Amino acid sequence: MFRSLAIAFLLLVGSSTSFAADADIDAILKGENQRAAWDRLVGRGPKILPSLLEAMDSKDTAAANWFRTAFDQIVDRELAAGGKAIDADLLLNYVKDAKHAGRSRRMALDVVDRLKPGTRDVMVSGWLSDPEFSFDAIAEIVIKAEKLPADDAKKELQKAFAASRDIEQSKAVAAKLAKLGVQVSVIKHLGFVIDWHVIGPFDGKGGKSFTTAYPPEEKVDLTAELAGKTGMIKWIKLAGKETNAGRIGLMNLLPSLGTHHDAAAYAFTTIHVEEAIEAEFRGAADDHFSAWVNGKRVFGFEEYRNGVRHDRHRFKVKLNAGNNTILLKIGQAPFDASSPEANWEFLLRVVDVEGKGLAFTVK
Repeated sequence: MFRSLAIAFLLLVGSSTSFAADADIDAILKGENQRAAWDRLVGRGPKILPSLLEAMDSKDTAAANWFRTAFDQIVDRELAAGGKAIDADLLLNYVKDAKHAGRSRRMALDVVDRLKPGTRDVMVSGWLSDPEFSFDAIAEIVIKAEKLPADDAKKELQKAFAASRDIEQSKAVAAKLAKLGVQVSVIKHLGFVIDWHVIGPFDGKGGKSFTTAYPPEEKVDLTAELAGKTGMIKWIKLAGKETNAGRIGLMNLLPSLGTHHDAAAYAFTTIHVEEAIEAEFRGAADDHFSAWVNGKRVFGFEEYRNGVRHDRHRFKVKLNAGNNTILLKIGQAPFDASSPEANWEFLLRVVDVEGKGLAFTVK
């Protein structure tokens, strides 16, 4: 069982009970007589829907699927009978509580919208800051802005851009603003770090670059000349493009360091924040990826020939008020004739818990 059974769950018909007291939900989470428990849950009808929504928020994927299919079965049966036994107001209250799991809230809203068509459009339009429905709210604003006068469209799109957290959606809104003569930076808005010093290649030692500690891990001296894979190497300035197009924030090491296999490189920068804060770093690299903040190793993940995807890795980092150093290690796999491509890239963005870029300056 992956969750504490002591969590309280709200039941319908004005009464409440604990999640642990529901023997059928308990049995499914424990993996005991799941089919029989599922049948009993379905037989209890609409009154069990709120508890099923809560129970879906389980790390046990198999159990969550049992609860989801029970929910769907009950809803489908009741809607076929007219839907009068489903308390739409209670489900809508569940939807409005952003503390609940997003997937469950969407399922509940779908049911309410089927009972009261148009509910979804009315509710979602006001949820710009909602962790689950913000994307939908922004999408609606974008559609509506197309029918507005230019000045009004600018105001609505700027509001949408400020609320955007999705990379592709932010780019799309920025593009529409640009057509109206308003320039915004997705790079800054989403906290991409695009100013670095890089050094490499270091010898990968037969695929052991992830576990091998090279000099920058002991001390970063941007004036130092170090022994590399092909001779003496120095730190080189690498600045990314301030653009809202393409794979924004992507830093390509090949033009600066050349094409190499079985190697490692480092990227270093210093950012300044006004106040101490627990930030979230979202990054990726081709190939393996490690990070140090203020000299302390905060992340490491070894993989090869994986490509670079935005927000591939996420990890919490405590930043001090003032300057904070960031050191990244980016690996490169040994040569493989079946996959000779030699991409060597990385990206990093520094955001708050909601995915908005933190305000920082690069020193």
